[in-house]
Amino acid sequence: MVDKEVIEKKLAELFDVVPETEGLIASDLEGKVIVGQTITDMDHNGIAKACATLIKNVNALGETTGKGGIKTATIELEDGYAVIVSSDNGILIALAGLDGKASLSLLKRNLISISNA
Repeated sequence: MVDKEVIEKKLAELFDVVPETEGLIASDLEGKVIVGQTITDMDHNGIAKACATLIKNVNALGETTGKGGIKTATIELEDGYAVIVSSDNGILIALAGLDGKASLSLLKRNLISISNA
């Protein structure tokens, strides 16, 4: 992943592209937040750590099944969605409310693009 200022700028632009976005977080693979922006007060560190744990567990599944490591995950929660993109360098997380369902693919595509930059 690129440096903090570049990630912060790209995530801010993504907020403009997908107005249903409620939060965007970039972290390292251990869940240490690099940049976090949410429209309400959310625990960025807790979210990043939970996603890092999720990625480790899914990677274990991938190893056990011979399917490889996680690339992306879209998770449907009771009151919204989380889109997670993992790379060798870090984790990008997008959060959306129930009204964001139609924008999940757009969020995912943009997070992959940012991750590959």
